[in-house]
Amino acid sequence: MTKEHIKKRDQSIVTNVLEEISIIKHGGHTIRTGRKIVDRDKIGKIDIGLQDNKKLPNQYTGHTYKNKTEKFRLDGHKLLYHLDRILEWQKGERIAPIHIDMGLTKFCNMGCIYCVGVTQGGMTKGMMIKPDALLRFINDCGRLGVRSISFIGDGEPTLNPGLYDAITLAKKLGVDTGMATNGLLINMDRVHDILRDATFIRITLGAADPESFRKIHQSASSNFATIVEKLKTLVKIKRENNYNCTVGIQMVLIPENFDQVIKLAELGAKTGVDYLQIKQCSDTEYREIGINYGDYKKVENDLKEAEKLSNENYLVKVKWNKINIFGETDLYKEGFRKYDICYGTPFLGQISGNGKVYPCGPFFGKERFCMGDIHEESYCNIIMNDKYWKAHQDIIDNVDVHCDCTIGCRQDYINKLLWDLKNPPDHVNFI
Repeated sequence: MTKEHIKKRDQSIVTNVLEEISIIKHGGHTIRTGRKIVDRDKIGKIDIGLQDNKKLPNQYTGHTYKNKTEKFRLDGHKLLYHLDRILEWQKGERIAPIHIDMGLTKFCNMGCIYCVGVTQGGMTKGMMIKPDALLRFINDCGRLGVRSISFIGDGEPTLNPGLYDAITLAKKLGVDTGMATNGLLINMDRVHDILRDATFIRITLGAADPESFRKIHQSASSNFATIVEKLKTLVKIKRENNYNCTVGIQMVLIPENFDQVIKLAELGAKTGVDYLQIKQCSDTEYREIGINYGDYKKVENDLKEAEKLSNENYLVKVKWNKINIFGETDLYKEGFRKYDICYGTPFLGQISGNGKVYPCGPFFGKERFCMGDIHEESYCNIIMNDKYWKAHQDIIDNVDVHCDCTIGCRQDYINKLLWDLKNPPDHVNFI
């Protein structure tokens, strides 16, 4: 390809016009590079071959792939793949959630220093959703068309003996499940049920050495090695049986583990997990955990270095949209959300580890927003009754997302899309 340097006053302009297919055009006016342009009639009629081993325009020899597709979308949403439910919602229909985040207990075998569950109605040892109520709930989800359930939030899910049966039943009903756990009490006799029937299992781990583990998770330092070995075993069993379940690690980022970022990314690679997700610590509207999101700037370089450890089989993903809350992201600008009203709660349901149904996790324990209890009535009845929909409307009418809500909440991603749908610009037909 001949690069023609055109001197024009104080400018040097470069074009990629090939001499073989050029023409000096005298019709029309002179453009900023002069009158030499490509003769479109010659394209495809003259063999120009490769120029400097580079692909040339208009050869039509197939695609060049410059954009790697996302295997896991860990810093975004997938609501666009459920347009049917969005259309029903826009018509004012009473829809079932697409996804539900569900706590199974209100207590834990660890004491993570960043645990937001402690602030959401507190912890009560032994309190959990009864296994029979859990299975009835799973059946209801199958009937309603709920598409996925994550056993996350509140307490530790493996403390509920109904967990494994719930996963296998959901699979039979066509409801995807995933779980987040500290990993210590996974029943290895039933690990095949998880890896065969669940979509993902994610171990929450905020440290890469025993002593840091003890400080951050307030658990015996010896438990660190136990969890690492369980991770390796999960990966081994998954691979031996060709299970599709994704095995991942989640790191909740706080100042106490800034020095663990790269170490944990390296550990994840060694264990063979599919990914390490590094997320912000979601603090409450009262800043009870005391997170200064500006501090994340201090660890930005380490986060970027950790992501460089990604390869074809292992992803390290930082949730930049929420890590950079005080900068500007797709969701936030200078600490404020890029939407003013929460519309997302009907799409992403929340159930506390005591069986009570709420529109959102930060409202756990706030009676005003309690929609029902799966111990007392069916989930089908709960989501079709007026009380359920009045709670959603209460959020739309009265909750100030810039003041009343958890920072970096679960609804952020889908709320931005729904806000845009509710507030279209002018001239929408000019796409």
